[in-house]
Amino acid sequence: MVGISGATFTSATSNPTSSFGAKRIFPRIRSTSAWTIRDASGGAGETTSDDSLSYGADLRTTTTGSWSSSFASTRYVEFDFSGPTPSGISVSSAQFNFKWSAFNATDTSCVYIAVYRASTSTLLNTYGSSGSPLACAATATPNQTINQAISGSVTTTNTLNDLRVRVYANESASKSIKIDQATVTGATAYGNFTLYEEIYRDASTGTASTTNWSIANSDSASYTTLSNLATSFATTRYLKFTFDPGVATGSAITVATLDFRYKAATSGDTVCWYFETYNGLTLLGTHGTSGSPVSCNSTTSFSADNVTLSELTNVADANALTVKVYAKDSTAARKMSIDLVQLNLTYYLN
Repeated sequence: MVGISGATFTSATSNPTSSFGAKRIFPRIRSTSAWTIRDASGGAGETTSDDSLSYGADLRTTTTGSWSSSFASTRYVEFDFSGPTPSGISVSSAQFNFKWSAFNATDTSCVYIAVYRASTSTLLNTYGSSGSPLACAATATPNQTINQAISGSVTTTNTLNDLRVRVYANESASKSIKIDQATVTGATAYGNFTLYEEIYRDASTGTASTTNWSIANSDSASYTTLSNLATSFATTRYLKFTFDPGVATGSAITVATLDFRYKAATSGDTVCWYFETYNGLTLLGTHGTSGSPVSCNSTTSFSADNVTLSELTNVADANALTVKVYAKDSTAARKMSIDLVQLNLTYYLN
């Protein structure tokens, strides 16, 4: 809890106009990406392009490298998570959710985990061990799940917002495993939360390789449309990004903006965009039009737009926000690359 106080620098012995107050959540900017993508860039309907590690039972999986048949300290996968929750708040019921399978139905894969502070690589706790794994999967379908309580490691949002979970695994045939989900869920006094991975490291072979979620940060990772764009805008050609910022019920949202970084996938092309915001099927606002786009980019570098979402003042709308992006390319049969889609919310809770 953060207090807001007033002080008077005079010799007066009383000041009846002074007041003292406190806010349960202090106002500041909190940013989050979208982990849900629906790609209709080709105009023939939506294709799911969600982060393959964020949602269970969606038939989108990540296949690791090859493991050894026994556990090793150098063989693991690990996840750095998004941290959009307000700081300084107690956390209850934090748990790590992991869903995976062995490579073949005749194989077995077992796992245990370690929890770290991401910024310092400080080990907070280990759950299970090489001699006593948390669970084993003896199937080729990713349906073996652990929901491991990590509340002993994560007691406040300060740790929650700086969280890394490492999964040690083996595979009886020294092959890959398939991962369907890796999230952290729990609650604070102001609501439930889900954290999604921003950075995934695969050290299953003993040598780590890093994969960043493509639209979470301004970095070397980017998302390229599945289909080619047209040379003119069309209502059937779009991308939809849905957010889960977890704004506490009763909060007052004072500022909302969208960061969008994009470029043409082919050098020499010009790509333009505009967008609409929705809560479900309800249109909230429109930014730009087919005749007057938000912007166009004819360079080989990502162009960055920051657009104010004045329509986003309601917590329910913010927590279910979908951004629908329309785009066109100056050359037919070319694609668009997107480096960042980020929702920025300034809010407080009295």
